[in-house]
Amino acid sequence: MAAPPLTLRGSAAACVFLAAARLAASEAPEDAGPCQLYLAESTIPNAGLGVFAGTSFKENEMIGRVGDAAFPTVDHDWHNSPASGGLSKHEGDYHWPLTNYDWNAPDIGMDSEAEDVSVTVTGFGAAPNCHFRLLNVHEHEATYDNAGVDRYTDPGAGASTPWFNRSSTAVRDIEAGSELYVDYGPNWFLSREGIFELVPIKDSFEKAQAFLKEYGKLLVGSENPADLVEDKMSLDDEVQRDLWDVVKNFSYASRERQALPADHKDAMRAIHGDIQAIEKENSIRSVEYLEKHGKCQDNIMPKMSSIPHAGRGAFATRFIAKGGLVAPAPVVHIADKAAANMYNETIGIRGNIVRDEEHLMLKQIILNYCFGHPNSTLLLFPYSSNVAYINHHSTEYNAELRWATDFAFYHHEDWLSKPIEFLEEQWTSGLMLEFIALRDIQPGEEVLINYGDEWQRAWDEHVKNWKPISAESDYNNLTLWTDLSEHNNGKLGYVRADALNQDTDSALRTMEEQKAEPYPHNVEMKCQVNVNHETAYLFEPETIPYFTRDWEESLDDPPDADEKHLHFCNITERYETEEESGDSGEGKEDKKVEYVYTVEIEAKKETDGLEPIKERHTVMDVPRDAISFVDVHYTSDVFLKHAFRHEMKLPDAIFPKAWMNLIPKEERE
Repeated sequence: MAAPPLTLRGSAAACVFLAAARLAASEAPEDAGPCQLYLAESTIPNAGLGVFAGTSFKENEMIGRVGDAAFPTVDHDWHNSPASGGLSKHEGDYHWPLTNYDWNAPDIGMDSEAEDVSVTVTGFGAAPNCHFRLLNVHEHEATYDNAGVDRYTDPGAGASTPWFNRSSTAVRDIEAGSELYVDYGPNWFLSREGIFELVPIKDSFEKAQAFLKEYGKLLVGSENPADLVEDKMSLDDEVQRDLWDVVKNFSYASRERQALPADHKDAMRAIHGDIQAIEKENSIRSVEYLEKHGKCQDNIMPKMSSIPHAGRGAFATRFIAKGGLVAPAPVVHIADKAAANMYNETIGIRGNIVRDEEHLMLKQIILNYCFGHPNSTLLLFPYSSNVAYINHHSTEYNAELRWATDFAFYHHEDWLSKPIEFLEEQWTSGLMLEFIALRDIQPGEEVLINYGDEWQRAWDEHVKNWKPISAESDYNNLTLWTDLSEHNNGKLGYVRADALNQDTDSALRTMEEQKAEPYPHNVEMKCQVNVNHETAYLFEPETIPYFTRDWEESLDDPPDADEKHLHFCNITERYETEEESGDSGEGKEDKKVEYVYTVEIEAKKETDGLEPIKERHTVMDVPRDAISFVDVHYTSDVFLKHAFRHEMKLPDAIFPKAWMNLIPKEERE
């Protein structure tokens, strides 16, 4: 779901929409050419869906036409923790089905969103498999871009994710038909042994290759690989196959055994070569196979919607005939929509911060991208590429949803007759919807569906009650765990840290100067300073120890420095320096004014068995490039106080009665 459109009624609405749609289609290219990405059965046994290249890609080339949307889920364990408390925002343990599809926030560039963030990414963030020997896709960070939806004047602000274009590029040249693999990281598999059956990790293949070498010696009784030919085998072919079946089906499971080739002939080839070459060969399907048995994922792509105030929308990249596939949509099922609730804080009986069940603060933004039904607690989140951008129109929609009728290796049709309790026990996805064209859709035309009457009424009510605010009062526009504030936001209102960091020439303001001209409330400063240098030894004083020194690049910003040297800081003094910047053309050297700063840092250091020690560091002559702005948690558009939240409705005609657990059981039968 992109940002919701403002509502127009009757023939005026239809005329405005049709004019905009025709204009968009007239400006579009005739056709996008061959399908670039397919969903099809993975070449990894029992892995379900896989993503395949419909065309070849060069090394470092972007895969697909645009990056994917990303959705932060914040403090989710805490919001679902016992109301009595006892859990911090990092200690909860709650069954969230999207966990298997989530990424660590720093990998997506979203760690500034909240204290505890997991990120769901559609398309390449969810659909591809991982094969550690064949990784061929590199994932990048998402970009913060709210598509021009203004948080002060637009009721659609905060209704769509501002995180956009999480792109993927080819690690090396990729042949058409190749299955595409991303790196989940070994821990993803190590923490899910009961679910994913000992999937091989990186060192599993090295051990498997070593086993094959010994296995080859067994077959010929020789150390010489050249002896591994049929006329020198001590065992005939049938016995070899039987022996290999014993190896592969031995009751003791291991990641190393799973890394061995499934087929006996492949195992023999791998003895001479290596497993990786065999696996790569087996991971390629013909394009003809994909055209016949796969589903094209790039029939749509995002760009600015033709509907006013809607942000981005999904547009056809090629002609789609009536009844044709717009996009496949495998879904993750969420048994209880209340899992998306976000609560205010209160003080528990033990003096700790707990969730306040009486005060629902907001709902997770991913709710806006889920399908549900008024008579059910179930949510379905479609995770294929670009379907999240498909917008709503109550009358002029040109596509609809239906259940997939094929892909039996993935889509479990019998689940449609199972109760919610059954779905809650399923840890992996196993259902697929499809977006189908209701009429011919031209290249460049926006694809629209009907989100349902319930959604439309909720949106109309939201628009009716929504009021614009000023930039100066931005701080009180946020769903923070605070009361209304007199905080001085500055005249600019909300400004992302990235925008401020682009200006490296202007003088940074000291704390005294910020009293009159503050920076936006949503940013803080961090300094690249090593607080563990040789003079900052640990001890337990009666008062906070102070350290004063000059900034040193070799100490504070060495080549191996990382975020451990970044600390929140305050600027207390600023000094001008002059550096030569080249000949002005008149025989004189230009002088460029630069600045160095004195900063203060309060550091907290843990000690064995003792209370944390606080230190105050005053560091002088800090250069500008050692100081950066960072975004404050809970201040992005995701956390706007009055942001719209509502799931889309899966039509009555295709929503199974067995899932309608909010009506009496006899009415479901």
